[in-house]
Amino acid sequence: MKQKLIVTGMLCAVLGACASEPKPTVASAPKSATPINLASIEAGQRGLGSIGDASLPDKSCGMVLWTLEGTRPAAVFKFVSGKEAHINIAGQPVSLQRTDYSGAVGFGVYERQVFANADGIEVEISTRFGLEFSDGAYLEQGLVKVRDSSGWSMVAPAAGIAGCRK
Repeated sequence: MKQKLIVTGMLCAVLGACASEPKPTVASAPKSATPINLASIEAGQRGLGSIGDASLPDKSCGMVLWTLEGTRPAAVFKFVSGKEAHINIAGQPVSLQRTDYSGAVGFGVYERQVFANADGIEVEISTRFGLEFSDGAYLEQGLVKVRDSSGWSMVAPAAGIAGCRK
């Protein structure tokens, strides 16, 4: 619990307000430097990994999601509104574009969002807005659903924050 408060507190200090943007098309989804075929990776290696830098850039809005990696929270997904989303699948960083969204909106983030890239990787994020704080809100009851074009898929629970950095 203490770790969760520390991580949340650090991110709360850097967030502010933001507007939404028009829906992008799947054609704009980027292609990874190295295409990932999740079905060819050993089952024990297919999970989500830490994305490393979980901070939003200055003067941007977006979201960061965490899940437990062992006993510690790890940032596994980051989306900067109007730009790319980042996730680490099977130890490989993957960039994605938002292709669809619905539900409540705040800080350029929707409660249901779909991201994809040209390699056939699709990530669906489902969350609920929770308690608000200065320039942001907690994201609760989150799910990260990952699929690839071969039919492989996985689901991971997540929680996080949405907001803006001034």
